Order: sequence, then C-alpha cells, then structure tokens
Amino acid sequence: MIRQFTCRVLIASAVLLGGIAGCSSDASLAEEGDAASTAAPAAEAKVYLPEGFPETIMFPPGAVLRSASGGMPPEYASRSYLIDGEAPLSKSEMAEFFQTMLEKKGFEIVNSEEGYATVIWFTAPGVDEASVQIVEGFEEGGPTLFSLSLIMEREPQ
Repeated sequence: MIRQFTCRVLIASAVLLGGIAGCSSDASLAEEGDAASTAAPAAEAKVYLPEGFPETIMFPPGAVLRSASGGMPPEYASRSYLIDGEAPLSKSEMAEFFQTMLEKKGFEIVNSEEGYATVIWFTAPGVDEASVQIVEGFEEGGPTLFSLSLIMEREPQ
C-alpha cells in the first residue's frame, strides 16, 4: 500500500514540480534586445491552504507555497490535500524540520527513505495516508522543494 501511495505521490509531484521547474513567468523566447525579453516579471499569486487542511501541520521558515489542492468539508467521505512549496534549506535540514515538527505535533513517523528524494511517511488519528517528499531544487544554491500529501479519513458523525 505504501509503495502504491508513493508512486501516486511521485507522479503527482513530478507533474507539479515540472511546472515549478519550467520556464519562469518572466522567461521569454524572444531575441536579446526585444521588448518582450525585458518585461517585468508578473506578480506571483498568493497560495492559500484548502478548507479543512490540518492546522497542526507547519511549514519550514521562509517557505513559499507554490500550489495547494484538494480539501473538502469534514463530512465528505474522502478528503485529500497536495501542497507543493519550496524553502531556503538544504534537503537534510528540511527533512529534519518536517520530522521534528510532525513528532512534536503528535504525528507518528511510520517510515522514511533517502535517495534522490527524501520521503517521510506519517500518520495520526484521522489520517489515512500521509507523506512529505523533499528534493533538491533545480538551480544551484536554489531552494529545496517539498510536496506534502494527506488523505484524511471521514470524520465520525
């Protein structure tokens, strides 16, 4: 079950991180000197956490959320969240932050793996499946990327 969940998270993250790693909003294919190549970057839209996202989950200092999807009121049968962001920490510092924060907030660390990505699986009452995936940024010295995935159990009525 964890492997299947990991595959889903990795695929979803690859799609979302591909968007982060793609051309920036001010990138242009225009020739040098063209007015389009000197245009000011577009203002970034603020990303808000979806309704029902657990307030106990915190993000690293300096984190910028790039996308947030999912969420439903607690009475729905299934609620899932996928939050993508970046922070000015190394991969190991970010993994330590999430592991420490989750444990302090009462989550149980189920497993973790290190490789190209560091993946931490965690659980708590009301959580069906949850993980955070951490990868080095694509730019030298740039921010480290994270993708947090939660699938919540239906709340008792």
